[in-house]
Amino acid sequence: MQLKEVAATALVLLLATVAFTTIGRAEGEAPECNETDAEICNNATCRCSSTDVPGGFDLVDVPQFVVLSFDDAVTVSSFPFYETLSTLKNPNDCNIKMTFFTCHESLDYTLVNQLYRMGHEIATHSVSHKADVQNYWRNMSIEMWTNEINDMKTMLTLYGNVPADDIVGFRVPFLEVGGNDMYQVLLDSGFTYDCSWPSLEYTPWFIDGVDGPKGTLWPYTLDYMSIQDQTVGTKPTESFPGLWVAPMTDLQDNRGAPCPMLDQCVSAEDELETSADAVADLLIRNFRSHYFSDRSPFGVYTHHSWFLADTNNNVTARHDGFRMFLEYLAELPEVYVVSVNQLIQWVQNPVSLEDIDDFFQCSNTLPDNCPEENHINCVYTAPLPIDNLQVYMNICEGPCPDEYPWTGNPTGES
Repeated sequence: MQLKEVAATALVLLLATVAFTTIGRAEGEAPECNETDAEICNNATCRCSSTDVPGGFDLVDVPQFVVLSFDDAVTVSSFPFYETLSTLKNPNDCNIKMTFFTCHESLDYTLVNQLYRMGHEIATHSVSHKADVQNYWRNMSIEMWTNEINDMKTMLTLYGNVPADDIVGFRVPFLEVGGNDMYQVLLDSGFTYDCSWPSLEYTPWFIDGVDGPKGTLWPYTLDYMSIQDQTVGTKPTESFPGLWVAPMTDLQDNRGAPCPMLDQCVSAEDELETSADAVADLLIRNFRSHYFSDRSPFGVYTHHSWFLADTNNNVTARHDGFRMFLEYLAELPEVYVVSVNQLIQWVQNPVSLEDIDDFFQCSNTLPDNCPEENHINCVYTAPLPIDNLQVYMNICEGPCPDEYPWTGNPTGES
């Protein structure tokens, strides 16, 4: 499909989204999910927020899922690390899968394409990733959410040749959950899930007063009011039928404090910067709290920038510790490292550990739809929508857009 044809299609979809937003808005608060509702809302398109194991399996029959995700741009400096991790295997001898929540600035679209063809999931993380949480992300309109979410999807398709139908997930910058407006745009735009919502109370280790742990939430839909605690951003109160939430279960760092993302975990001294054993121990300790309790999904969510501390400190502690953790997982026959979307697919149609090998079958590398001879590195100079004098954008094929693509103008039309 030519660039102009894709742009026209994207514009039609955007107009349809805006039109539906104005007439299809959910009204009133979502109902709470009672016992009867939970029996009805228990299928591939509806699941109440719950700590119950999907499928009702005994714990011994539940696969232990581990989800790895990386936020922000994929670049020439981060890609070799991702490529190395991609060689690791699940118990069925298939390569592990990861999710990449991408944003536009500094993104190498040719490398995103390569990750996609390797079988990893490509998701959106906004176009701008503006740093102003108070004045920007907490004051978003429907139109602004649409531009941030849909325009990033459009650019991944236009410049990275990632099929739009395979871009189904979103994570908001700074985990600043945007309440009803954000979820309305995701629903109207045909996204499958959001993975932006941290949980402290629903972790294997959190104890509130005299009560023991509540258990850990599995992915659920927003048909009914969520029981999940809200630690960041604004909780949705309306019903968004069929839209999934993949909760981000907090880790517990070495001081005992919660950290929804690995790079937010802090150590008592500097051991997470200098000791591979300390990094591996942190991850293994948190993993074991899931593995030996309820077999709930264990997520490790981070940015590649966290690993750059190794370069700055002239050590390899974080890279080595992360890999030691994954090698530990590889020795456990119940553990499968999957993308966020793969986890949701299992929750939609759960199978026991005995049948999991058939559920997650190996996939071959997809045909090259971004050949190197067609790559073009587009160069743009000030004035730009970002505070740079010059910016590069490496894409699968030309021609380069007239202007640097941005929110509200993903095709870069002049």
